[in-house]
Amino acid sequence: MLHRDEAALAAYVADRPGRAVLVIRESPDDEMAMAALRAAADAVRAIPHPDEPTAPLPNAADAFLSDDGPTLHLDLQDHAGQAPRVVAAALAALDAGGVSGRLEPLRPPAPPYEYDANAHILTGVTFLESLDERGLPPAFPDAFPIPAEAVLVLAQQSKSDTWQHAAWRRSHPFAEYPEALRAFGCDLEPVTARDALMKATGMTRDLIRHPAGSGSVSSYHEYGAGDDPRLFYVSVVWRPSV
Repeated sequence: MLHRDEAALAAYVADRPGRAVLVIRESPDDEMAMAALRAAADAVRAIPHPDEPTAPLPNAADAFLSDDGPTLHLDLQDHAGQAPRVVAAALAALDAGGVSGRLEPLRPPAPPYEYDANAHILTGVTFLESLDERGLPPAFPDAFPIPAEAVLVLAQQSKSDTWQHAAWRRSHPFAEYPEALRAFGCDLEPVTARDALMKATGMTRDLIRHPAGSGSVSSYHEYGAGDDPRLFYVSVVWRPSV
């Protein structure tokens, strides 16, 4: 028997229709589970698109045996409202296949930082899923100064380069942090150009040069706070030397 919470599964798929993954846990037979999931993927692909009845609803519906177990990957485009129908079709196929275990959402692990959208100031990046033993992106050099009394709220990796990005938040400005970087051996060069984001966040930015690498440091407050900001941020981009 396949145990599941159909309503919870539908809510999960509706919440992330373009990248939902369902996994069968505690399956006694992965081959049988994969056969049933392939049938479930076929059933989902057989659902017609609401605006183009001759086309399938999903962009993709595929079964994979991953490290987490037998999984069903769904991309319903932006059709969150179709989630109950999709889940019902998949469950019918799984029940017909006689698969046992527990079907549940495969959720990504929680990030090792307190994500804050105010610190998401860069493009062309992916989010780091782990940090090193210091609590830093691994590209940052040994003894790199970590801001005092601050919470890490972002860690990212460039999609096309070797640089990584870390951002911290606290309730007062990071006025002392440039001196901490200089004490570490960084040369700082102010950036005089200003863009809309810098103006809206009171951002100041310096280029960083150091024997171990280069990058930038930006200090700013939450977006659109005007003259009364309450949250302050410092972001460091670091590209290690070759």
